[in-house]
Amino acid sequence: MKKISLTLILALLFFGIQAQEETIANQFVLGGSFNFVTQKNAVPIVGLPIGSSFGVIFSGNLNDTKNTVFSFSPYFGKEINANWLFGLQLDYRLNNFTGEDAFNFGGGDPIDFNRKSNNIGFGLFGRYTLNPAQRFQFYLQPFAGYNLLSEDTKNNDILVQEQTANYFEAGVGLGILYNINSKFRATLRTGGLNYINGKWKVKDTQIDKGFNSFGFNLNLTSVFIGVEMKW
Repeated sequence: MKKISLTLILALLFFGIQAQEETIANQFVLGGSFNFVTQKNAVPIVGLPIGSSFGVIFSGNLNDTKNTVFSFSPYFGKEINANWLFGLQLDYRLNNFTGEDAFNFGGGDPIDFNRKSNNIGFGLFGRYTLNPAQRFQFYLQPFAGYNLLSEDTKNNDILVQEQTANYFEAGVGLGILYNINSKFRATLRTGGLNYINGKWKVKDTQIDKGFNSFGFNLNLTSVFIGVEMKW
């Protein structure tokens, strides 16, 4: 299934480039979008990072858990014709989870728990606009990129674990454009098909494992709102 999906992405890019469509002004595009989500008392059970063997932390006081996610994604591209745009994209994501009076299934005294992660990625993307002649436009966005992640876990403000990961990501997103005028347009992008393959390890341990996932991602953390400028 994963190989089939990646093949479909590449095929979409290939046939879009080959398509004989009406050309436009071949404008350059500079844009950016962001995502911000905060949840309070929404995640009473907190699993440690993918594949971790350190057990599960859960909150004994469900009124004191908080999860905050902030993402920013600037990009630069060039319109090839009325339907296609290709470009470069940078992704930055910060995730911070805290919980007070948390317990480990292994027992012990309650702790104040904090996990903070930083993720930076860079890659290529294409955008295929389905109805380029309209003010409101719908599009598909195939992409591929490489990501680096670092994550720290603290108990009572004491660092207890440092983890890093690097992974390849590819997929097809969905979105909407609104042409404000000839120079500016608003954007809304959300998730879609997504494939991830990478490796993670925990500092000062022998844990060094690969991971992969494939699925359809559509939730609040995958919705990005932004604006772009053409010239």
